[in-house]
Amino acid sequence: MNKSLYDPSDSPTLKERELMWENISESLDVNPKPTIHNLHWRSFWIGNAAAILVAFALIGVFNTADTFLDGNQVSGEDQMYETLTSATNQLRNLPPLLIDQASEPKKSSLESTVMAIEEIDRLIEEIKHDILINGETPIKQQNLKRLYATKLDFYKDLLLNEDNQS
Repeated sequence: MNKSLYDPSDSPTLKERELMWENISESLDVNPKPTIHNLHWRSFWIGNAAAILVAFALIGVFNTADTFLDGNQVSGEDQMYETLTSATNQLRNLPPLLIDQASEPKKSSLESTVMAIEEIDRLIEEIKHDILINGETPIKQQNLKRLYATKLDFYKDLLLNEDNQS
């Protein structure tokens, strides 16, 4: 009279047991997924890092644009040199006329003055070329100004010699 409490049909089948254990293992997640809180802080830091990178990029763009815009503008020194060059270029046609009109004793003096002016022109071009290659320094600026002043002095001497002749 030993009656069992359960019938063999009451036990789950092999397939049912596998499904049951699958559901149990799914409910016991070994690797917890990140919570919203962790995701929130991570996106916060990534967003701030991206904002800083964008800020640096914008600063670089503005500085580059400012450099290009400043590069297109002519500085006061450059304007002065351009003015001096154009003034001396206008006076360039004067010496041949003065030499043609000068008396024989004065011609050699005028010709040597013209040769000195040509040498000064060569030195001015040399310094300008050096400035383009190696950059501008106060000494180069001072030498360039002195050469222009000397050149203008020679033109003044040419004109005064012409006035003395008349």
